[in-house]
This record gives sequence, C-alpha cells and structure tokens, in this order.
Amino acid sequence: MKKKGSAIRKTVRENIQGWLVVGPVILYYLIFGLYPLYILFKNSVYSQRNMFSPMTYVGLGNFVDIFTKPEYYNLLLNTTYIALFTIGISFFLGLLLAHLFTAKIKGTAFFRTVFYIPVVVSMAVVSQIVNVWLSPTHGTLNNLFGTDIQWTQSVFWMYFWLIVICIWKGLGATVILYVAGLSSISPEMYEAAEIDGAGRISRFFHISMPLLRPMHVFVLITSIIGAFNIFEPVQLITKGGPDGKTKVVMFMIYDEAIKNGNMGMGSALSIVILLILMGLTALNMRFGTEKADVNPKRR
Repeated sequence: MKKKGSAIRKTVRENIQGWLVVGPVILYYLIFGLYPLYILFKNSVYSQRNMFSPMTYVGLGNFVDIFTKPEYYNLLLNTTYIALFTIGISFFLGLLLAHLFTAKIKGTAFFRTVFYIPVVVSMAVVSQIVNVWLSPTHGTLNNLFGTDIQWTQSVFWMYFWLIVICIWKGLGATVILYVAGLSSISPEMYEAAEIDGAGRISRFFHISMPLLRPMHVFVLITSIIGAFNIFEPVQLITKGGPDGKTKVVMFMIYDEAIKNGNMGMGSALSIVILLILMGLTALNMRFGTEKADVNPKRR
C-alpha cells in the first residue's frame, strides 16, 4: 500500500513538472498564435471605410473582391511572378554554387562566408542602398554610365531590381543548406557510380538530386514563404509603382490595414496568403516524402 501511494505521488510530481515546462509554451501559443488567428478570421468578414468608422458585416464580400477586382487579384499575379523568378534562379544558382563549395579546393570556407553575409544584412538597409543607386538625379548608376534613366518609372527595371535584391539576399541561405545536404551524401556512392562508368551529369541527376529531395522540399517551402512575404523593397524602393504594377500582397495588406484602416480587407488578404502557402507547403511535403530513387546510369 505504501509503495502504491509513493508511485502515485511520483506520478503526480512528474505530471506537475511536465506541465510547468509545457504550460508556458502552450499559454504563449494560445495568446500569440491561436487568438490572433481567431481575430484574423473574425475581422475578415467585416469592412471599414477607415480606422475610426464602425465595422460593417460583409460576409464573404472581401474574398469575392479579392478574386474579382483587378486591383486585388493582380497582387497575387505580381507576387507570383516575383516568386517564380526568385525561387527558380535561387534554386539553380544555390545548387551550382553548393557543388563548387563542396569541391576539394582552397578557400571554399571563405566564399561560403562571403555568400552568407547578405542573409544577415537588413532588407531595409539594402533597399535604402538600392535607392541611392537608382536615384534619377544623383544616383550611382546614372553617374557611372552617364545616363539619366528614370529607373522607378520603368515596370521592367523595377521588377528586375526587386528580383535581383531578393535573390542576392537569400542566395547565401540556399547555398549553405545545399552544402549541408551534399556533405551528408557518402562519397562512396559517387566512387561506386564512377567505377560503374557513370559520368558527372549522370551522378548528379541519379545520386545527388534524389538524395537531396528532403533538402529540395525544405528550400522550396522556405523560399515560397519568403517570396510571398516580400515587403521592404516594395515599400522603400518602388512604393508599388509605377502605376501599381509592382504592388505585392504584403504591401497591399499594409496599405489596406494600416494606411486605409480597413482591417477587414487586410485580414482577408492575409487569410488568402495563409491558405495558398499551406496548400503549396502540403504539395511540397507530399512529393518530397516519396522514396528517393538512386539508380546511377552509365552516361
């Protein structure tokens, strides 16, 4: 009987200790995770003319506007264009540079560090530097080439610089991730494939790519989330121009919720992005968890 009582007290003590550890985390998640999400969904069915006007119930009206009015659904197209170019180029360059940085040559550690530096630089600082480059009156690029190009008035150049900044800022993280993935692959697999007559290209597509599948998934998920969260370059460089052509979703959420005071539309846009990212993440995880087929073939 005494042993049974001691076991019960021990179990209670362990449960209390467990809740003391887990409890604050759960409380934090409830307050700063689930409750804001509830407020977001609640506000999405209301609309306001400005921050000081009463909220009017509109049901799914905000979502209908997002997918029927050009000023809203074009935001999704603009964001998608930037995301496709940014992710595609970063994926290709990151994988290429990772292969170079895992080669047995001197100075690879130095170059890994150099390529990672932009990741820790504030995007706001980078955007202000680019503003100095692109200034039409005393900008660095116009002074350097002796031109008077109105960079901010060109849709092409604004897209170009947004994509370049996003690639430059995030490329270092992609490279480091792929370096880690390539370093985890056993050299014996490459040696065996080489003995069997597999060339460099064959080894890359039939050994490196399949075994890097979990890393591909992680890079794609983080890149997609990052691409759909672009805000500072648009806010500080293009300001959505020219003629609203470079407005992206995060910029419009800020514009609607903070500047216009329409928390309903801002919340609805946030939910649309949340659902899109959840869907894309689920697809990546679905195809990324399939078993890798490692079958080096002769070139």
